[in-house]
Amino acid sequence: MKIEQQNILKKLGKRPSLFDPWRSESVRSVVLERVKLSPDKKRLELYCNVGLAQIAIRQELLGQWADAVRETLGAGYQNCDVRFFAYKIPAERFIPNAFRPKEGRDPKRASTPIHIRPLTRRADRSGYSLGLGGRHIALWGGHGKYYQEEGDSAWLWQRAPLFTTIEDLNTQEFASRYLAPMLERAGAVVVMARERDPQPAEIILDNDDPTQEGREIDTVGKWEKTNFGFAVSDTLDHQNPFRQGTVLKADISAQFKPHLTYRIALDRPGNYGVYVSWKALPTNLTNARYTVFHAGGQAEFEVNQRIGGSTWVWLGRFDLDSASKIVLSAPEKATTGTLTADAVKIGGGLGNIRRGGTTSGVARYAEAARYWMQYSGVPDSIYAQETLSPENEEGKQLDYIDNFKGNGDWCNYIRYQKNIPLDAAIGLHTDAGICDSIIGTLSIHYTNRTKAQYRNGKSKLAARDLADLVQTQIVNDLRTRHEPHWTRRAIYDKSYAEISRPDMPATLIEMFSHQNAADMALAMDPTFRFDMARAIYKGLLRFLADRYGRRYVVQPLPPSSLYTEWADGDSVRIGWSPTVDPLETTAVPNRYRVYRRLGSDGAFDEGFETRTARVELPIPRDGRVYSFRITAINEGGESFPSEIVSVGLSPTEQGRALVVNGFTRLSPPGLRRDNKSGKLLGFDLESDPGVPYRNDLSIVGPQVDFDPFSPFEENDRPGWGGSSETWYPHGAGGNSFDYPAVHGEALLAAGYSFTSCSRKAFARRQIRLSDYRLVDLILGAQRSYPKRYRIFDKLLYNKLQQISKDSIPLLISGSYLGCDPGVSAEMRKGLGYGLAETIPNPIPRRADRYFTPTFDRLQPTEGGHPIASEDWPTSGVRNGKTILLGFPIEHLEKNALQSLFQHIITTP
Repeated sequence: MKIEQQNILKKLGKRPSLFDPWRSESVRSVVLERVKLSPDKKRLELYCNVGLAQIAIRQELLGQWADAVRETLGAGYQNCDVRFFAYKIPAERFIPNAFRPKEGRDPKRASTPIHIRPLTRRADRSGYSLGLGGRHIALWGGHGKYYQEEGDSAWLWQRAPLFTTIEDLNTQEFASRYLAPMLERAGAVVVMARERDPQPAEIILDNDDPTQEGREIDTVGKWEKTNFGFAVSDTLDHQNPFRQGTVLKADISAQFKPHLTYRIALDRPGNYGVYVSWKALPTNLTNARYTVFHAGGQAEFEVNQRIGGSTWVWLGRFDLDSASKIVLSAPEKATTGTLTADAVKIGGGLGNIRRGGTTSGVARYAEAARYWMQYSGVPDSIYAQETLSPENEEGKQLDYIDNFKGNGDWCNYIRYQKNIPLDAAIGLHTDAGICDSIIGTLSIHYTNRTKAQYRNGKSKLAARDLADLVQTQIVNDLRTRHEPHWTRRAIYDKSYAEISRPDMPATLIEMFSHQNAADMALAMDPTFRFDMARAIYKGLLRFLADRYGRRYVVQPLPPSSLYTEWADGDSVRIGWSPTVDPLETTAVPNRYRVYRRLGSDGAFDEGFETRTARVELPIPRDGRVYSFRITAINEGGESFPSEIVSVGLSPTEQGRALVVNGFTRLSPPGLRRDNKSGKLLGFDLESDPGVPYRNDLSIVGPQVDFDPFSPFEENDRPGWGGSSETWYPHGAGGNSFDYPAVHGEALLAAGYSFTSCSRKAFARRQIRLSDYRLVDLILGAQRSYPKRYRIFDKLLYNKLQQISKDSIPLLISGSYLGCDPGVSAEMRKGLGYGLAETIPNPIPRRADRYFTPTFDRLQPTEGGHPIASEDWPTSGVRNGKTILLGFPIEHLEKNALQSLFQHIITTP
């Protein structure tokens, strides 16, 4: 038998070729260490190293491998039962419960949720029972600016600026701007280890300093002071700010309900994150009410004040103004209990933790988790473990080590000291590594080779299930949507503090390599970011549904094909279409929420729900812009918002215009390739800064090192991909999807009423164009990069030809009309223009809007003539009743834009 086993080892080899297609999934190659053959030769056990356990194991895969083994060994083994082991553990143990038949499920990975009222929930919205309603998720983006005491003692990024960004900020962009809102829109409570609001301004209203600069706290009823609570301090050294002040406490009775009002009195209206705090007491209400009165309306939250005390609790981001306020109250039916009130925090603010006599000088959003933990009242035994260690005999400030070691224990602190029932924890990182293809996605968990357990005796193999399901979803979605060869890396069992210490399923996702040009060419694409975040959300949703034995529904995608049209009287009809998600059969909306805004720079209200994909609303004939955006809803959650459509009625109407938003592009920065080989070298931010979704604070500056052979030496000399930080902290402006309001305001000033629609609705719907005296097509920074975009697709071009044929005035504007290679010569000729030259954009770059480095000076073809104005950066073309301008007119000053429309309207 021993000789037979040796022959089997020899035939299969030390590194069996049957595992070669899964090589990328193992940190180490799969090594066959020994075999065991039963005396009757009916069972063959293959014992491999840890590499086998790092592959996404499925029963079908084990069957495929077994067939390959039998084929290699020959006829004598065709009926042999082949089994695989990783470090003596049957490979079947690594199959997630979600992929097992009912009778084969591992009960030690299943669990039941803790049934208490959630920390927070929207009292005026549904709970999304088939989504993540009632679930609590710990989340963080890796790294952040930290203080290094050694050497020159300075505040430093933990990672180098590469390919126009820094991991410290890029992971924040994924976590705070995409994933956290996605989870919350599915009903989850997200607790973050880093400050999530990038707003650098901050206002604190606290009972220990109740009146400041016109801001005040008004109380109704008897409120008494009690220890301990938050106290405002310009800077903090080692203090816990939630142990420096006092808290207000009030008793509730059936006859009287106290309440408290925080009057914010903002000097500068804007978009701010809102945090609240209280002291948790066993007598506190589990359904206390916080109502945020913002510029667009009011949002009501139900808060469980028995948990989560003495820390900052996130309510959301709101447009706030001088009249905004926050009210703490008891629900109407409450007859007994207490309320406690501590400080509220408006905005993210600048870092105020002093190290080595200095603060970071950057927004708290950019700092490492260690500093946010201190500011949030977390004890130093969590966030300063190495600094306080007896082994640190010299008393050094070891913030770097403290930062990555603290997150895991922070999760347990939130779970057991703050009594917030965390269901899972996810850390987002990016990896290092360079290759000529895609590095891809690695997921990390901890099971101590399947032996580790949680405090309740459940197996930490649940964490491997989480890591597998999230990684599987990422790889499947990205291969379908972006890159067919997106690499699936290992499911890595490693005792990193971030994921080995949490007493709940935890995974760390190395999303891609920040050092590899091919990964970054995708990772800086806002659509990729959305899809990556959506995949992580879906993987987490599926894991929790499976763990708790529940059904799930995926939240829908944002509605598309938005249009507005005039109905009877002064009413507008607003319509849209649900967006089909080809990856998710459950992501189907059953209702929608319509949000309205008054004015081009006002705030959206809280919206109203409708079961139909069309509504009619009255519009005052007051010369003001009214805007609308739509979300899709199902039992799994609410989508991100759609693009914005706008309308307006002029009281002195001279005609009506249709504004079409043809600017749909979201894009990474332009790519630079080697002129000879075509090898990708990185991003050319100077030629095309790309188009972020709204804005991107993670873009820090242009790439300066394009040499693939330039080595990494240290963060200040990072080699290939090295970038400047000249754009930090403002980042890059992007596509707001809100330009019909800008154009519409100018049209109203020129005496024209207007409606608007999306590009898709304009191209595909039957529109009675004879109702309009002007069609205004916005193309902004639209161009054929990435390849999914076009300036003029066939449907749109045909519609424009119809408008021209019907002699309806048509205005087309955008930066790339002349130079984009995706616009055919036939299309240019049909619209009557060509490219004269490309000129530098003379309008300064601003961080609050998209930017194109160049404009196109257009020249007329036969039958047309050039047009120009001293208010315009370059000349355009008039061809019959069609005007084409090679720059985005929404970047003109208001008076110049109004004059442009007036000129078009009055010129025959």
